[in-house]
Amino acid sequence: MVEGAIRTRQVHLVARPEGQPHPGHFRVVDIDLPPPGDGQVLVENLYMSVDPYMRRSMDAEAKDLEPWPIGGPLNGPSIGRVLASRRADFAPGDIVESMSGWQAHFISDGEPFAPYLSSDTAIAKRRVGDGVEARDYLGLLGIASQTGYFALTCAATMHAGQTIVISSGAGTVGSVACQIAKLNGMRVVTSTGSADKIRWLLDEIGVDVALDYKSPGFVAELRAACPDGIDLLLENASPEHFSACLPLMNTNALMLIAGFISIYTGDGKARIENFEYVLDRFLTIKCFAFMEYLDAFDRFVTDMTAWRRDGRIRFREQIYDGLDCAPEALCSLFDGSATGKPLVRIAG
Repeated sequence: MVEGAIRTRQVHLVARPEGQPHPGHFRVVDIDLPPPGDGQVLVENLYMSVDPYMRRSMDAEAKDLEPWPIGGPLNGPSIGRVLASRRADFAPGDIVESMSGWQAHFISDGEPFAPYLSSDTAIAKRRVGDGVEARDYLGLLGIASQTGYFALTCAATMHAGQTIVISSGAGTVGSVACQIAKLNGMRVVTSTGSADKIRWLLDEIGVDVALDYKSPGFVAELRAACPDGIDLLLENASPEHFSACLPLMNTNALMLIAGFISIYTGDGKARIENFEYVLDRFLTIKCFAFMEYLDAFDRFVTDMTAWRRDGRIRFREQIYDGLDCAPEALCSLFDGSATGKPLVRIAG
């Protein structure tokens, strides 16, 4: 059992950004945690995740969760190891998931964990072994992967031979969705922001068409890539991309919106053009949260691990070493430098 205070480190927000976040908005601080009391657990974080929604948490009026405080501990997905426990249901060495990222250690009361719904210090045991590593619960099996999986297997119905358009195809949500759509026989058209990412999507992921959304001729190129129209859309990128797809949607088609990452560093307003096609084509627009489908979590884990083992799905990670690198990892999501799912290794 740990005796006395535990010296640890946290990342705090020191200023709220206007536009793009940068590492100067954060500071790493040393703090003392008390030892776990009766009914409590001490957890050492092994990895933490950074995700696009966090930019909205940096604002004074956050849209998704409570805004991050200035000068206090932040939250986010993390996977850790129990160091000490004064609870019968957790033992030292247990691997646990929580929303207590951005810190090296934390104290938990053992409340059951549900992403974004429970307290930051709620925890859930996660199984490792048989090809599953602890960090997989933030990467291959993490929240972004769940979003891509649940979008196509729960929120929509896939039909072989139909055309799906998926924006931000090189991101975690997009790349997972692209591969699931291909596994189900769909024709996949996607977009991204660099030649390297286009090559990866074509050569490694196997999409049918990958376009550069920065191209001056993008709208015409998208139209040419969808000669029979769009049967299903998964939007992750921007109102502009969504607007470009509207005239191409087939009658009664579904448009799923997982997010508009482009507006997170702006004024937060989604300005949509071509909206008349929603009425003209009898389109359905559905915004969804992955938490709606957590009853399918076990199926998700089984499918994703099996597909990776069989080589039918590829997953790319970008590991940042050390808690000090967490701000850089987050900023990579908004400056175009991320080349895989960014994870921060906090402890070995």
